[in-house]
Amino acid sequence: MVVEKAPTLLRARLCDPTYVHAAFKSCPQSNYSKLKLLIASSIADAYNNSALLLGPRGSGKIAVVDLVLEDLKAEHPDTISVIRLSGLLHHDDNCAHKEIARQLCLEHQLQFSKMASSDDNSQFMIDMMRECGLAHKSIVFVLDEFDLFAQAYKGKQRLLYSLLDAMQTLTSQAVVIGVSCRLDADQLLEKRVRSRFSHRKLLFVPPSREDIKRLVEYILYLPQDSGLSSLMYRFESIKSLDGELLGHMNILNDTIFNRILDSLLDVDGTVSNLVQFLFRAVSFINLESGLLSLDNFKNAQICNQRQPKTDSLHVCMNKLERKEQDLYNFNSVMKEYKAIHDAYKTSDSYEHSVCLRAFEHLLERELIGFGEYKGRNLSIEFRPVKLLISPRELYLGLKSNSSCPAILQKLLDHESFK
Repeated sequence: MVVEKAPTLLRARLCDPTYVHAAFKSCPQSNYSKLKLLIASSIADAYNNSALLLGPRGSGKIAVVDLVLEDLKAEHPDTISVIRLSGLLHHDDNCAHKEIARQLCLEHQLQFSKMASSDDNSQFMIDMMRECGLAHKSIVFVLDEFDLFAQAYKGKQRLLYSLLDAMQTLTSQAVVIGVSCRLDADQLLEKRVRSRFSHRKLLFVPPSREDIKRLVEYILYLPQDSGLSSLMYRFESIKSLDGELLGHMNILNDTIFNRILDSLLDVDGTVSNLVQFLFRAVSFINLESGLLSLDNFKNAQICNQRQPKTDSLHVCMNKLERKEQDLYNFNSVMKEYKAIHDAYKTSDSYEHSVCLRAFEHLLERELIGFGEYKGRNLSIEFRPVKLLISPRELYLGLKSNSSCPAILQKLLDHESFK
């Protein structure tokens, strides 16, 4: 059925980050245009360059990089090689050099040696940069979680130094793109590495309200050549009491819809959060009517509201800190949670697996963070963490949340936050 094809198309759009961020391609001041100009000029003029993409998680840094590289590969076929590293996987210098050598061999159809030493792989990278430069081919290094490469506990940033030092020669032709959620990522670099970095930065900030509305319309507007009604998911029918069609209402201009959108963006203004909200709204579509109504957005807002289990974990962590425990892990938080549940006989008791997912969600939102680097090989239940928000911020957050259980607010000492 035609009506069933539309939700499938919308879900495909929402699951494709490059499509979502392509809405801002036409703006000359967008990060897409700036990054594309930086890489394109390096390719055309045959010189080396480096830049940092900084912004909160979910702001679309990697999606913009993928979009730029996809367009440049189409404009300059067979002249760009892309090497991707992640600080979560390749922060060790030996592992990073081996992965670079593997990807270079795969890109240029060469035989990769698993037995090569780290020095051999490092020299191979330098030689390949020189050969690609002589052949007027560019290598683009994308270093995701760039701050973890700079925080490596051993190696003295040997990967970053060897990479940026090799770019100082006239024969190489490469671009290094660092991606990080830390605004001070460049300050983590050693002096010898910092002196070789170009210090170009692109800051990814939450889009304005006008850009958000333009993005919502861009995602939900159906193409006219698809055989689907282009108004199907932009308008809701208005009928009289006897069923007579009086006209259509533009949801984007509705006061209630804008209020829902404002409340959503006040909590998290990133594009990723908006996409998740729209995906939930699309999931509530009535397939019989084929309309995305205002009720769908209201239901999506209810599902998107903060759950009490995350508040419970926050309160437990606060109580542990008041007991002078600066660091604690998930298991110690769960013991405190169980003690509160047994003492007050609360009805909102959650399973261990549910609380673990909530714990991981707090880590992703950076409301809590790992306290020690040395325990990075431990599972998430045993790694020490700490709160990244103050007790007053926690108190005000619980107070503003209408769905927060009353017992959690009573557990906090209100006098200490006045």
